[in-house]
Amino acid sequence: MYQSRGLKNFIRTHPVIFILVGINILFFLFITLPIFPNRWIAEKMIGVNILIANGEWWRLVTPIFIHSNFNHLLFNCISLVIIGSLLEERKKKSTFLLVYLSSGIFANVFTYIFAPLTFIHVGASGAVFGLLGVFAMLIYLNKLPYQLKNSLLVIIILALLFTFMEKNTNIYAHIGGFLWGCLCGFLIIRKTI
Repeated sequence: MYQSRGLKNFIRTHPVIFILVGINILFFLFITLPIFPNRWIAEKMIGVNILIANGEWWRLVTPIFIHSNFNHLLFNCISLVIIGSLLEERKKKSTFLLVYLSSGIFANVFTYIFAPLTFIHVGASGAVFGLLGVFAMLIYLNKLPYQLKNSLLVIIILALLFTFMEKNTNIYAHIGGFLWGCLCGFLIIRKTI
């Protein structure tokens, strides 16, 4: 019963995160369960730079919601819940959603610009790195409580280190999302968004 109240409270206080995680899970089911035209859905939604170059611009958005396997989905959803909840509590829901989606899109644009034309990419990590970028800017401009600042700084440093240490990581998306998030953090402080 306590867990049920905890989940209801989380959904009430973090509705955007709950919806985003739900969308990620839904699309994962669409591309993995054999009752859906999963191959067709995946082929239409993954980021493929050469197809983007040929005019399939929706592939700058849709890869945010597609994950290559369950571990990929789980890691990005857990990261979204942990990092995202800290930002969604502090900012308007619309601002949080704008930062998340625009970070994911910019991460895919960055990937399109800097990765080879044959590069294929999926996942929400560019959007999550955008949230980390917001916090990096808030830390840099000393806009967070001391204890939270230190904890987040460790998370940001570890996330950036793992970006360059893990195989099959879209480094372009992580860097692009992070840089866009830094810009968003600056705009949030200036109350532009």
